[in-house]
Amino acid sequence: MTMMTSLLLAILGCGSTPSGGHGHDHGDHGHGHGGGHGEEEEGESIAITRWTDTHELFVELDTPVAGQRFAYHAHVTRMVDNHAATSGTLSMRFEEDGFAVESHNDGEVARPGIFAQDAAAPGQPGEYRLLFSYVDGDERADWDGGVVTVGASEAVPHDGEDEGEISFLKETQWQVPFAVAPAAEVELSPTVDASAVVSPAPGQSTVVAAPVEGLLAWSDGLPVVGRRVQRGERLAALVPAGAAESWSRLQAGVATATADLDLAEKELARVEDLRSRDLLPERRLQEAQAGVERARAELSANRRRVSALTSERSGAMPIRAPADGIVVAVGGAHGEKVEAGAPLVSVASGPGVMLEGRVHDRRRTELDRVSSVTVHRGDWDGPRVLPAARVLTERLVFDAHTLSAPLTVVADDPAGLSVGDLVQLQVGVGEPEPRLAVPRTAVIEINGQDVVFVQKTGESFTRRRVVLGVADPTHIEVLSGIEPGDMVVAEGGFDVHVASLSGALESHRH
Repeated sequence: MTMMTSLLLAILGCGSTPSGGHGHDHGDHGHGHGGGHGEEEEGESIAITRWTDTHELFVELDTPVAGQRFAYHAHVTRMVDNHAATSGTLSMRFEEDGFAVESHNDGEVARPGIFAQDAAAPGQPGEYRLLFSYVDGDERADWDGGVVTVGASEAVPHDGEDEGEISFLKETQWQVPFAVAPAAEVELSPTVDASAVVSPAPGQSTVVAAPVEGLLAWSDGLPVVGRRVQRGERLAALVPAGAAESWSRLQAGVATATADLDLAEKELARVEDLRSRDLLPERRLQEAQAGVERARAELSANRRRVSALTSERSGAMPIRAPADGIVVAVGGAHGEKVEAGAPLVSVASGPGVMLEGRVHDRRRTELDRVSSVTVHRGDWDGPRVLPAARVLTERLVFDAHTLSAPLTVVADDPAGLSVGDLVQLQVGVGEPEPRLAVPRTAVIEINGQDVVFVQKTGESFTRRRVVLGVADPTHIEVLSGIEPGDMVVAEGGFDVHVASLSGALESHRH
């Protein structure tokens, strides 16, 4: 059983419904308990959901009757990490004209995240403001629960909160990465997007070129792309062009001697096997051993001749690493003839990088007043800001054949990028303006549509299709679909989507 299937079965198995009765039990103080109320009827309970910047309260209580006790259970969640309260004190008080008429303190959670007890209602019927407070060490949150009517002899029906069509219990929310955040105005600029490749910044790499025409002889430590080298390290030798014939002959000699040694070693192994079974005389074994020694000597001699030809004493010119850094380009193969001035090795010696990309969106061509530069690599959790980045392109010039325009950015601080990375580059252009926005992580793509999930009550949600606008590394503009102040699911939207499924549908984070 997959994790998604298990989660879906757990959610559906709770039997929660967003209508009256709430459909799930919270222990000895669940719905229908307290004050002799028995089975709940429509209108005999009140559900309240409130948020502060730090905590969320979702409380359900029996509608109070003057002079009687009523049952409640309250879910307290720390929003920064979706932590269910496991300690602390929850206070509840009824106020009239700003003065407390009745109060109750609950100093122990009934179960993680939930305070559940009986409390006394005010002795006189009427309208009261119901206030809640939570304190746990340095943590504190205060919520205004609104006006509650205390009945004279029976419960007075209250208008319920608007509920969403998707039920997702607190007990499940606390078990997955989950967070909500208000839709609010954020300063955002229009953006230009491009796919880009990372290369060393100008002036941050050093190229070694062939000083004269010659044959390139790489050292044993072949400078492959991505290898780290140290300044002065010998990478190759450039054999003078006049020694080309000798070089070719010596290289052929090394190849022949290598093949002869391989054959001699195979013959020795065959003879040793036969000799171990007394099928050959000792003399044949000695001859095979001598053949291996001769082949080794010939190979060693040829290698010494090659080494002498590539030494400085023979006129060869050493090619050394120009700086400490990473090899980013290699020119020429071993034994290849290179012209004077041909680039041999390029070493990135500084942290700066250059991003070269292509823009396909033609809605903006001028890149004046750059406000931000961000980049996203596939293995990162989200986009990152490039500090002190410089956009070298001042105007996008589109090519008629590729229908794209080049965009070049230089950054002294690579922000974790490496040469060769393929990334998504985003440049904010123009003056930032306040725009209604949500966290980028709140937007989920479902069946090709961008949606967000809005929390209506503590355990109910509704799906909203949205039209998106400009974005920065953390937020994205919403042109339609939500209102300011809507509490959107910033993390865990996929899990809410799973809870809404009646079958297995494909979706992924936007």
